[in-house]
Amino acid sequence: MTISIPLVMLAAAAGLDRLATPRHAAGNRAPVAAWLLGAAVVLWLWLLWLGLSARPLFAAVATLVTLGVFVTISRVKYAYLREPLVFSDLGFLTTLIRHPDLFYVDRRSAAGIGLAALLLLGVIAGWTWFEPRQFGGPAQMGLLALALLVAAVLPAAAGSLARLLARLAPPLLETPPEQFVARLGLSASLVAGFALWRRDGRAERGDPPVAPVAVNGRYRAVVMLQMESFADLRRHGVPLSLPNLDRLRVRALAQGRLDVSCYGAYTHRSEVEMLTGVPFARQRMDRFDPYLRPARLASASLAGLLATAGWRTAFIHPHDARFFRRDRAIPRLGFARFIGEDAFQPADRCGPYVGDRALGRRIAREISAAAEAGEALFLMSISMEAHDPYGPGRLPAIDEPVAQYAHHLANADAMLGLVAAALDTLTDRALLVFYGDHAPLLPGHAALAEDRATDYLVLECGWAAAKPKEGRAPSRRSPAEINALVRSALVAGRQDGAGSGAGAGAATASMRRSTIEK
Repeated sequence: MTISIPLVMLAAAAGLDRLATPRHAAGNRAPVAAWLLGAAVVLWLWLLWLGLSARPLFAAVATLVTLGVFVTISRVKYAYLREPLVFSDLGFLTTLIRHPDLFYVDRRSAAGIGLAALLLLGVIAGWTWFEPRQFGGPAQMGLLALALLVAAVLPAAAGSLARLLARLAPPLLETPPEQFVARLGLSASLVAGFALWRRDGRAERGDPPVAPVAVNGRYRAVVMLQMESFADLRRHGVPLSLPNLDRLRVRALAQGRLDVSCYGAYTHRSEVEMLTGVPFARQRMDRFDPYLRPARLASASLAGLLATAGWRTAFIHPHDARFFRRDRAIPRLGFARFIGEDAFQPADRCGPYVGDRALGRRIAREISAAAEAGEALFLMSISMEAHDPYGPGRLPAIDEPVAQYAHHLANADAMLGLVAAALDTLTDRALLVFYGDHAPLLPGHAALAEDRATDYLVLECGWAAAKPKEGRAPSRRSPAEINALVRSALVAGRQDGAGSGAGAGAATASMRRSTIEK
């Protein structure tokens, strides 16, 4: 075995590693620590393949192929979502297996992947004949054991590694992933991101616990409706019928565009920011998958704070509760009840998912039950009907994707009208928040990747609520600012709590401090 094999491998890997994002996303020159960490990752992969094969050249090629697979996945993800691979994406393997359709892996794609795997196995088998073993079994087992030991030690040593790589923390924490991956390289960003995430998990919490909301008793319900892929695309020339949204905008305490942190996927990012009021950028490495470690945000959850104040709390999501690990995260965030897919009937579906009209009827029943029990209700609903992919076979007699999307948004609008009517009828005063989690992956509308903002509406409902005839001017806010507006209304009980987003955020800043920042 000559030294030239690992040297050539390292040089090739360095170039390959930086293809994980398009060239236009490239950032500043990488710190030395990033180059060293990337080289360490490549050498570890080589050590692993060397321990598995006892063939240096095969191990070098297998290392580059492995890195190439990750780079390809990152490029494909970027093509769809405008975000490269990040460390938390590696936890989606079981979700991919359960719901391949949500990751655009259909039968044809699965067959192609299977065929490629068989060809790869054939190449590996042939290579074992071409390149003889370079050392015996005991040495091979020693190399494999060393590689596995390094992998086993990494989680425990992540805090120390993060301190050694302190120069890599600012890019990871302060820049979008397409920038830090382009600057640091994919290998370094995956490992350094994981190390920083692990270190944050062990760090002492610097902020005091979030103070309970001093609920004034004015409102009897707060309902948050997060609508899958909802965006008023009439601004992009898509014909939509949204009469309830148009009618209720006139009554709104606040309405306009919502600046969300994702495009086409990662519903739970908008969900968590709306629920906790912790801005996306202040969630540190937890921001990419906040349900990996929901306890970090639990004390900021509006559901938990209202539950402490005696409110009934319910979370409705008509889909697999294991998706994004919601089955574990939602109870930690203060919800006493999780109403999932099993609460609905096959007839409730519209296309592949439970329809918004059926979801609206279930929400109305929850509002009625809380009113009959004399309990204040906090309910958050995460819809599914409009989830992609769109295309032939999704809806009867509607094959064109934009027409399918318009049909789903009409149902979302009907759900909005149904829930607003239930709150108007069954409560004296209530707050209703309606918003889209992210813009849709809609064929022919790639420009939505650049204009990611969705739409929101904050409405005071109930028979005693004011019904203004002239709406407020549209305002642009983030989910955290909507959360601040709701908290301000709950504390002050005033309808003038819907001023500027910055003012509402300042008024309740102490309530929504992140407990995960040092």
